[in-house]
Amino acid sequence: MPASSDIDGDIATESVRPKKRKLLRRLAFLLLGFVIGAALLGWFTREDIARDLIGDELAKLDLPASYDVEQISADRQVLTNIVVGDPSDPDLTIEKVEVELVYGFGAPELGKIVLTKPRLYGTYSDGQMSFGSLDPVLFAESDAPPGLPDLDATVIDGRGLLDTDFGRIGWKVDGAGGLDDGFAGIAAVTAPEVQISGCSAGTATLYGQLSTADGALSLDGPVRLRELNCRDAGVRADTADASIDLTVDPTFAQVELAASLETGAFSVADALGDSIAGPVKLTASSETMTASFDLQAARLSVRQARIGSFAVDGTARLRDGYRSAEVEANLAAAAIDVGPAISGLLGGYSAPVAGTLLEPLLAKFDTAQRAQLRGASFTGLLNARNDQGGLSLVMPQGAVRNDRGGDVLSLSRIEYRQASGREARVSGNFRMGGGGLPAIAGRMEQHGSDSSIFRLKMQRYAAGENWIELPELLVEQSKGAVRFDGAILANGILPGGAARNLTVPLQGSWAYANGLSLWRSCTSVSFDSLSFASLDLASRGLTLCPPPGGAIVRQDAQGLRIAAGTSSLVLNGKLADTDIAMSSGPVGIAYPGIAKAKAVEVVLGPAAEANRFAVTDLTANFRDTISGSFTDADIQLFAVPLDISETAGEWAYADDVLTISDAAFTITDRNEFARFEPLSVQGGSLTLFDNMINADATLRHPASQREISRVDIRHDLGSAVGFANINVDRLQFDEGLQPDQLTDLALGVVANVSGAVAGKGRIDWNPEDVSSFGRFFSDALDFAAVFGPVKGARGEVEFTDLLSLTTAPNQQIFIASINPGIEARDGIIGFSLNDGQFLGVTGGSWPFMGGTLKLRPTQLNLAAAEERRYILEVDALDAALFVEDLELGNLSATGIFDGSLQIVFDELGFGKIESGVLQSRAPGGTVSYVGELTYEDLSPIANYAFKTLRSLDYETMQIGMEGALTGDIVTRVRFDGVKQGKGTEQNFITRQIADLPIRLNVNIRAPFYKLLGTYQSIYDPSTQRDPRDLGLVGPDGNPIAAPQEPAPADPSNPNIPSSPDIIDQTNAVRPSEPSIQTSDSEIMP
Repeated sequence: MPASSDIDGDIATESVRPKKRKLLRRLAFLLLGFVIGAALLGWFTREDIARDLIGDELAKLDLPASYDVEQISADRQVLTNIVVGDPSDPDLTIEKVEVELVYGFGAPELGKIVLTKPRLYGTYSDGQMSFGSLDPVLFAESDAPPGLPDLDATVIDGRGLLDTDFGRIGWKVDGAGGLDDGFAGIAAVTAPEVQISGCSAGTATLYGQLSTADGALSLDGPVRLRELNCRDAGVRADTADASIDLTVDPTFAQVELAASLETGAFSVADALGDSIAGPVKLTASSETMTASFDLQAARLSVRQARIGSFAVDGTARLRDGYRSAEVEANLAAAAIDVGPAISGLLGGYSAPVAGTLLEPLLAKFDTAQRAQLRGASFTGLLNARNDQGGLSLVMPQGAVRNDRGGDVLSLSRIEYRQASGREARVSGNFRMGGGGLPAIAGRMEQHGSDSSIFRLKMQRYAAGENWIELPELLVEQSKGAVRFDGAILANGILPGGAARNLTVPLQGSWAYANGLSLWRSCTSVSFDSLSFASLDLASRGLTLCPPPGGAIVRQDAQGLRIAAGTSSLVLNGKLADTDIAMSSGPVGIAYPGIAKAKAVEVVLGPAAEANRFAVTDLTANFRDTISGSFTDADIQLFAVPLDISETAGEWAYADDVLTISDAAFTITDRNEFARFEPLSVQGGSLTLFDNMINADATLRHPASQREISRVDIRHDLGSAVGFANINVDRLQFDEGLQPDQLTDLALGVVANVSGAVAGKGRIDWNPEDVSSFGRFFSDALDFAAVFGPVKGARGEVEFTDLLSLTTAPNQQIFIASINPGIEARDGIIGFSLNDGQFLGVTGGSWPFMGGTLKLRPTQLNLAAAEERRYILEVDALDAALFVEDLELGNLSATGIFDGSLQIVFDELGFGKIESGVLQSRAPGGTVSYVGELTYEDLSPIANYAFKTLRSLDYETMQIGMEGALTGDIVTRVRFDGVKQGKGTEQNFITRQIADLPIRLNVNIRAPFYKLLGTYQSIYDPSTQRDPRDLGLVGPDGNPIAAPQEPAPADPSNPNIPSSPDIIDQTNAVRPSEPSIQTSDSEIMP
């Protein structure tokens, strides 16, 4: 810094006398000579003097500097190549400094300074500005008032560079004039890739006119930002330009700014816009700032809305060292369109509310809000304050209007207050409605010092017959907790059904620490009617109670929990057109956890035709999946004469599918006389999805666990249409399983069954009817029938009503053989079964001994203890084949016989033969014994009689049979026109009676199945044991006397036991009778 000598001079003008003028003139010349001499000396030593003065001044300022003195004169000094600081990294360089001195009275003064190409370098880090070795000069404390220096300066191509934590900032200054008044020039600042406080800009520039006047500094010009991005605040702008007029007062205590702002495309959080433009004015000091603004954003787009324009017009004030702030602003938005966004929001609920009364209501609301909010506008006044007392936002009034000017939403006295250290509070009023929107009114008000109350009412909002209403919902906020109390009234459709006048109380609380609680006391839910599918429940109230000290619904950091119970349920109504009554014992639910119900019973239809479902225990688990079990369930369907009992299994619900697995139950015939014995099921399964039931089960005989059939079921709950397929793959009958173990209908009909049965059946049902059919067959079935053993039965049986065991008419079974005592082969039996009870035998036919054996048609009631009659007809039986088939080698017979045999079984199952007759055809036949006499020691008379009668010819023979099958059969054989046959011995007597008509009657009493053996014994004594071996006669041939009978009891003194034994005579066997009765033969007259 150049220095100059102080020159002090006083010029005094005095009045002198003439006598002294010559002395003074000499003194003046002497003084002038001294001055001139001194001046000449200073001129020749000027550079040395300048260096000494500059060096002394730099030393005082402690500035390391180097320079060259280009010129030193009394009024002008020029220095070049000035370097301040480290020469290798200088803090300041100046190519040339020119200083003009102005002389007046006293010391010389700086007149004008010209700086050519000054270069200043500095840093800014951690809030500290530094220019290196210049800091002691620039930042030295001073008692002088702040302000610009009174200095005439010219800056030519002045530049600077500042390295900061935010990036490098460079500037340029050109200008001339008084620094405190009259300076004029230009200033330019650029900052490429600047970053500050979480914001960055690709480029930041300032170019403007720099001037001073009366000590004030002014800058007027454009500021430009490119690629502005504040990631933390979510603010971004392609461009941000402002034309500014900045003024700093002479004391640097106040700044005034007037700017015209204009941005390019921008985003703030999720909001997008084309531009923001408008004037901004502010006056700021170290303690306060006042600003006014009138900004308008064009074509805003947010998630919830698109806004054509949004304007903010108001003032802002910062006070108390910027510790408090106030904003008053008018808000205005035009061309608002929130319809699509709200529609999208509502669309997220379309799936959950599908099929409910909310679906048409939301559809109506969506249509209305699109119409009302398309091109809507908003106006409002906002007052905001933020100080040590907290934050306060107040909107005295606000309104959303449709494009026709009608009010859609009105706001008044809306206030949000967040006091320091206290919970936020909201108050105010709002009203919405019109144009198809729901009419909702709400009022928020303060209640006491720490609570506020929100009252909400919604008038009935309807779409067709669907409506919802909030008579009043009271919400109270106090000390961080929110309590609410009210009720929802609803009417309309529900998934698969509907509710009429449903009332659901809303009672609970919410707190940040404790979460949500609903229904802390017993709560009643009521309805006039509730329907699901075809189920319509009549008016009823349902009371649910929470656990002691808890709430029914809890939602907090631990998740959602539900706990409720009721002592019983009683519901009545209609299922389609059928009466339904539902009841239960205690019911409890805990989610996640378990739900249990006891004694659940459902009754469908009137009492006389009721379908009943009863479950003793029903359990549900609520964890990752919903599942559970049930035990001891009974199902009785009136239309299906089958009962399902002792049902147990597991169930689960996931992905809208209800699954029952590992089910076990028993199927029982409900008829008074059961058509089959109970069958068991193990491992049955069922699925329910989209109103469709699919089930399968394998029916087994409980004792043997032998598979009887497989059943596949499909049922549509919506249409009540379904079917069941029944598959009998191979039902094997043997010693391990007999038909009478499956059905009592087989008792007295078949026994000792051996073979397999297979087939398929189907049951179809709909709301009006149940039908069933099936076909079952066997290739070979052996069994014992009432009329004898049957072998090789085969054929197919068609059922036209499988449930009632009704067959098509005239079913036929082919039988390989039947043996009612005499085997008949290759026959056919026709029959039909009705209601599993009435068996109509249409007849049977077999080739039999050269003729035919037929079974006459008969009707049987298998379910009743009644008398049953079977009539067997014999047509053209050949006696020779009969004897041959019986392998009676010593007998020979001829003749053709016709007849019938009636077999009758009484109510107890005892059988007998009635009116059995075989009649020979003309011309008769013969009966002869062709063997040898085995009794060698018969008397001569006996031997003679045998030889005479060993062969008989007859004209007619009639065989009559009757008697009990479990006892003896009485057989009466009558021969007419009897004569000696060929090969008999003849004598005088036989020749005398040969031409006489003879009738021979033979009576035989013997067990049924020994009858033919007895008949054989007449002609073949070898079939009978010797009477002497049986103890009937003695060695002498005389009968052995019978033991004496005990004397009869004295009737006057009977011996009566005190406790007589009761003897069951049902299966008593009649005492034996002689096998052969006394001959009753006689000669016909």
